Amino acid sequence: MQKNTRFSCDICNEKVSISELFKMNKNSITTCKNCKTQLFPKNPISFQWAFFIGFALTVIPAEITIYLSNNLFDGFIAALLGGALAISGIVGYTYLTTEFSS
Repeated sequence: MQKNTRFSCDICNEKVSISELFKMNKNSITTCKNCKTQLFPKNPISFQWAFFIGFALTVIPAEITIYLSNNLFDGFIAALLGGALAISGIVGYTYLTTEFSS
């Protein structure tokens, strides 16, 4: 049997679609597309810290940019880029650390 990898079925070792990340919650159930097994996240992560990360990567850079450039549009761009970085970081962390059990 192959070594089980992250974000994959523990029965057939088929990778679970990354779109499942956006549907996950504490009691979520995912179905493997290959073997039709019902999968549950072993240790679902808490998103209580995600608010702080979102705040730190959107509001703070926007405020600093507005203060330094005195331009609201530049602040908006800084917040937009920081938000994209925050979302991609949280999605990447979740994808790399989630394991499923049947």
